[in-house]
Amino acid sequence: MTIFLTDFVLCLATTGALALLARPLVDRARPSVAVPLLAIGSLVNAASLGLLLSLLALAGLAQLPAVASAGDWSIDVLELDLPVPLLIGVLAGAGVALLLGRAIWRAARIVVVLGQSDRLSRRIRGTGGPIAIVDTGAADAFTLAGIRGCVVISRDLFCALGVPERQMLTAHEMSHLRHRHHLYVQAIDIAIAANPALARVADPIRLGVERWADEDAVAVTGDRTAAAAALARTALIRSALRRAAPTPHQVTTLPVLCVAASHVSLRARALLSTTPARTALGTALTVLLIVTGAGTVDSTLQFHDGFEHAEKHCHHAAPA
Repeated sequence: MTIFLTDFVLCLATTGALALLARPLVDRARPSVAVPLLAIGSLVNAASLGLLLSLLALAGLAQLPAVASAGDWSIDVLELDLPVPLLIGVLAGAGVALLLGRAIWRAARIVVVLGQSDRLSRRIRGTGGPIAIVDTGAADAFTLAGIRGCVVISRDLFCALGVPERQMLTAHEMSHLRHRHHLYVQAIDIAIAANPALARVADPIRLGVERWADEDAVAVTGDRTAAAAALARTALIRSALRRAAPTPHQVTTLPVLCVAASHVSLRARALLSTTPARTALGTALTVLLIVTGAGTVDSTLQFHDGFEHAEKHCHHAAPA
């Protein structure tokens, strides 16, 4: 059990590291590296925690005569090899059931909403390309998720922008569409449902996908200063138009990513700085996640061996 306890503490430490290092990682590393690392790492961490809690619950509940009989396990051997008190097993089982239920509910909700978003994007696109200019009272521009998805830009906003702003806006939104950024946002939502302690990772990932799209827009415009100015002007124009003609947003419940809706000042400052590079922070977090995953596998094998040992002794004892 010493190995299991070490792995469990390591898993909790990884949760804390993800929560504490998410924002610094997004600030210092390339967004195209930071965002996948945080999203995948959070899913791995949530899955590891769920698996470790499941092992704890199984070992504790297996000492009940009815459960041990169903699994053909020797209770005496289990108490020796996997000494998990029944109360701990019950609490771990309740925790697993709650967290798993939350994750399944969140994943199911995401699937439903993605289906609605895909149908809407197909209607908006029709037979045209991925960018749709629409007549709507809401001055906005956003990427609508779906199997194909689309970029939606209101005509009022598009006409109010200059050429640099239009280039920045379309390149930014097409980056969201091309890289399926919404999947990273939804992945962290599922991870948080399975491990609420990861809640602090959500905002950095949302900032990260916007910065990722900003960097792709810079690659198109070729000028970081011009891109930052275009981002700021687009946000100001969007805000002014929405104040002049306030209209409830039609798709706020759907998975959308909007160029000028969040973290505009932070993103503009990031564009004015040097190009993000690889950092030791990302490497350290990657190593920690690999060690955590390996430790979870090791604990799983340890518990498997313990149950096999208990099964063998149960069979040996049966004839007597």
